[in-house]
This record gives sequence, C-alpha cells and structure tokens, in this order.
Amino acid sequence: MNQEKPLFSEAISELWARKEITGRREYGPLIKEAEVLLQKCTQNEVVMDRGDESLSELYFLTAELLFYNDLAVKTATHAKSFANEAKALEYYNKAIEIQDKEEYSYELWNFLCTAGHKDEGIAALENFIERTGGTAKVLSRAAEDILMYADSEDTATIKKSLDYFYSAIEKEPDRYDTYLSYWTDLEEAVDVCPQLFKEALLCINKMIELSLPKDSENHDTLGIRYFDLTTIYIKMEEYEKALQSVKKGLAICGDSDYGIRLMIKVLNNRIKYLRKERKSDKELAKTFFDLAHCYHITGQPELAAKYYLAFHNAKDIVPQKYMNEYFLYKEKESFLMKTKRLLWNIFNSIRKFF
Repeated sequence: MNQEKPLFSEAISELWARKEITGRREYGPLIKEAEVLLQKCTQNEVVMDRGDESLSELYFLTAELLFYNDLAVKTATHAKSFANEAKALEYYNKAIEIQDKEEYSYELWNFLCTAGHKDEGIAALENFIERTGGTAKVLSRAAEDILMYADSEDTATIKKSLDYFYSAIEKEPDRYDTYLSYWTDLEEAVDVCPQLFKEALLCINKMIELSLPKDSENHDTLGIRYFDLTTIYIKMEEYEKALQSVKKGLAICGDSDYGIRLMIKVLNNRIKYLRKERKSDKELAKTFFDLAHCYHITGQPELAAKYYLAFHNAKDIVPQKYMNEYFLYKEKESFLMKTKRLLWNIFNSIRKFF
C-alpha cells in the first residue's frame, strides 16, 4: 500500500488558511484538493497523525467549502448546484458521525436553513441538544437562530425558541451573552410578534442589571442598553418610561448623536400622546421646551424656534436651564413667526372649547 506521510493536521491547517484568504467564488481548487485528500484518507493512502478526529475535520472543511462556494455562486447567478448541496450535506453528516461537535451541528443547521430546509435544520439542532443535553451557550444559540427563522404566525417555532431561551437562562441566569444574543433578534421580532415584548424587556433589564457594577466588563455599554430599553418602550407606546430611560442613557453617554436623536423621537411621540389625551398645557409646554433644546444642540434652529416660541407666555414658563436659548430665538423671531405663533395660540384656545 502506497502511504504518503505528510502531517495530516498541517495539510488541513494549510487548507483552512488558504480558505480565509480566498474569495468564496474561487473555492473550486480548494474543494478539489480537499476531496482528493478525503479520497486518499478513505482509501488508507494517508497516515493520519490524529486519527478519526482529523478525518472528521476534513469532512467538515470540505462541506464548508462546498456550502459557501455554492452560496456565493447562487448570489451572483441566482442558481445553485443541487449536486454540490447534496455532497455538502453528506460531508456535514459524516463529520458529525465521526465527531459530535457543537460547531459541526450548528453549521449543519445553518446550511440546511440557508438552503431552504428550515424544519430539517431545526431538527438537526434539536437532535444535537438531545444528544448532549445542551449548555447555556448552545441553548441560547438555538433560541436565537430558531427565532430568526420564525414569522408572526409560526407560534410553534416561536414557542420552541422561547423554551430554549428560558432553558439557557435557567442553566446560567447571569450569562450576559445569552440575553444580548437573544435581544438582537427580539429587537425586530417584536414589530411583528408583540407577544415577545415581555422577553425583550427581560433581556434588556437583565443586561442593565449585569452592567451596573462599575467594574463589570459590560459597564461600558450600559448607556446603549438604556437606549435599547427606550426603543422598546417607544414601540409599546410607554412614552413616560421611554423618556426616563433615554435620560438615563444620556446621563451616561453624554449628548451622543444617537441618544439625542432617540430623545427627539420620544418627545415627538410624547407630544402626540399628550395632545390625544388632552393633557395640561404645562405638561405639553415642558415637552416642547425639551424638544426645542434637542433641536438646538443638534443644529436645527428652525425647529428649535418653532417649539421654543409655541406659547405666547413662554418667557414665564421656560425652565431656567433653557432660558438663554429661548431668548436667543425670541430675539430673532420674525414677523411671520410671530403671526404663526399667534394663530397657533388662537387655535389652541378655540380647541379647548370643543
């Protein structure tokens, strides 16, 4: 028997390295080399320095090359190779059969879902969890990715995702990454699945809790977490809570562009709410002045003037902290602006009688 004696692990490492620097559409030569090496292994022409573990890795590498090459070709030409897809599936399964690694099962799931076989992908992930019991990391990853492929009417898939999420936090209740990874999908999912607001609030509030100690490794993102909480409160139309959370975020991050833009969004929504509920002018005025200040510091003078000068008695009710800004716009107030403001106040006065 003709036995070549390269260090098998080095051969695989070289293929991995070349994969990293090669465009996916140019994987063809790498695929051929990997399949030739596989053939030699299965025919006992290569002495392997790590036994079956190396063979499993080679199957996995070849499957990855086929999968991502086919994905790149599909993106470019809107066509895929069913033969390559079948071979990739075969190689993934052989890799898992030899060595039952989390990474292999996860990539098999990714491959199946990307190829349009969502149910088979979920089944592959579930089978791995059943075989291994699943760590918090595996369970949270399953929860996140299953949710990614669910739609608003797919209640069974959503429930499956939630079951894995709660199982993950039961195993490790203080694992920050579990909440963060799930939140990244919940942020958009709540737009079509409002039943997930509970989990969204759970994730963000837990991340805030885990970030509060100043020596926490997550403390630097605490302000962002308050902004995340604000976005959820906006979607829930809880504008008072949104206002409090965005203020906490700004207190930590300073007048960040994102934070101020978020504050503007909250205040605009709050104004609509106050008008709809016919709240007092005092509450409305305070919101107007806060909004005017935001427009002022973001370089939007016309909007700042609009909200600072909306009330005929503004000088008497503008908070002291905004007084200098108010007088700045008051002095520049044009005749047209005065007329508009007068008409606006007349309209508000008339509205009160109806």
